[in-house]
Amino acid sequence: MIELYKLLYAEFKAVLDESYNEVNTAPKVKYPYLTYSATDSESLDRRQEGYNVDVDIFDNNSSYANILTVEQALKDHFDDYVLLEDEFLVRVEYLRSNKIPTGDDNIKRRNLQFYFKVDWRKQ
Repeated sequence: MIELYKLLYAEFKAVLDESYNEVNTAPKVKYPYLTYSATDSESLDRRQEGYNVDVDIFDNNSSYANILTVEQALKDHFDDYVLLEDEFLVRVEYLRSNKIPTGDDNIKRRNLQFYFKVDWRKQ
């Protein structure tokens, strides 16, 4: 599981440097930024698990333009994504996205969900 979190960290940072596991821990917040978490997992088969990964994108802007740009970059990055490592094989599917109301005219937020299917090679 630690290997999967390392992978998530690297892949989200490759798309947007301001990427954080669960909470933005930066001393000074830079927008846009995203947070991610592997929320739920399920056993699919022997040595195979599926993980729902939630991604929240935040921006301090009157429009959704920056958020939609980051969203598209994430979709493009994970389109037909397959990664084979010594520990696992990972495939990723984009599932959905939606707008999350914030109650603030300038703070914008969208939630995306990806499904990571992991075949553990060494267990």
